[in-house]
Amino acid sequence: MSASESSLHSYGVEKPETKKDLILTLARRDPFLTIDEIAREAGTTARYVRTILSEAKLSLMELRKQYARTMQRRLGVDVVVPDSSRGLTQALASAGRHVGVNQLGVVRAVNSELAQALRVAPDTPLLILTRLRLVDNEPFFVNQIVTNQVLTVDTEVMESEKPLRQALGLEIPGRTRFVERSIEVVPADESLAHSLGLEPGEPLLKSGNLIVTDDEPVGIEYNYFGAYRVRFVLTSATDYSLQVIEKTG
Repeated sequence: MSASESSLHSYGVEKPETKKDLILTLARRDPFLTIDEIAREAGTTARYVRTILSEAKLSLMELRKQYARTMQRRLGVDVVVPDSSRGLTQALASAGRHVGVNQLGVVRAVNSELAQALRVAPDTPLLILTRLRLVDNEPFFVNQIVTNQVLTVDTEVMESEKPLRQALGLEIPGRTRFVERSIEVVPADESLAHSLGLEPGEPLLKSGNLIVTDDEPVGIEYNYFGAYRVRFVLTSATDYSLQVIEKTG
């Protein structure tokens, strides 16, 4: 399953088959948990946790050092987008960061929920385009566009450093606006994790918005960031409404 296809479904990480696997997974995923906390999560004793970690030659202290070094390498991108007329790409470039692109993935899929947002029939085949964006030649975020529009994807689109929505002609100055903006935390599936250099199950910030041109939805844009790599700052937001939705399932 491609990154585009898998991102249309609910994200989830398969539960380890054994208690031992669960202990090792918990320790590697969050080395700042204590032995007692791991034991409670795994439904066992602290003594058993110590035994399993010892057998696997895992040290929580060493894992914490590795984690800190990894976070130190990942942090450092703190860019403020001052207003809605300038996107993230322009803000990064203005901050002196080199923004590049990786290969473009294109698939077709049927998804009733996304079709409803685009105001088309539930069984309408949707075009899903996914592209990895690089900052200073390192994977930074995955940009995805879902649309029912008829598009021509050529070499210029594949190599363009413009935001994907602009390269595809879905953003028209003076006629396009972005609505229903959202941000949520999701675990990385295998494809997104591979693209971003993360471990499957690590948290991602998934930001999305509906692209509307001439009052008609023409696409949905998603951006996926490693949750520990970015900080979002709201500026010039003197008037906004916030809706909190409880996720189920």
